[in-house]
Amino acid sequence: RCVIQVLGGQLQPGIPGYITAQGRTNPYDANGFIFINSLVYGTGMAFLGRAWRGYSRVIFYNSNLTDVVVPEGWDAWNFDGHENQLMYAEHGCFGSGAKTGRRVKWVKKLSGSVVQDLADLSFINRGGWVEDLPIPA
Repeated sequence: RCVIQVLGGQLQPGIPGYITAQGRTNPYDANGFIFINSLVYGTGMAFLGRAWRGYSRVIFYNSNLTDVVVPEGWDAWNFDGHENQLMYAEHGCFGSGAKTGRRVKWVKKLSGSVVQDLADLSFINRGGWVEDLPIPA
């Protein structure tokens, strides 16, 4: 339920920014970013994410994506040719920036059950780190 304000208007005209740069180092790392019931808005343009490392994983789920999202949605960054290792997905998103017709061809099409499994606290809390947060989750 986060609100992400893109400040792309601060960049040179025509230069898109990036909302995420996630970096898993191997396919078995139980991490990634998942945004659930969120809002992405602001000025300028931005990719939803770019690969920071070779197994980057980012999911936007049931989120309002406004027209600040570039039509391609995602960027492989320095991992061109290895897009099959990346897990970028959108599921149940809406808004003017959620149109997927011009998304990169390698974006993942995940089923609702897979997205729900990845969004479940039991997956997110592997290692029991949530209990150690200074505020209740």
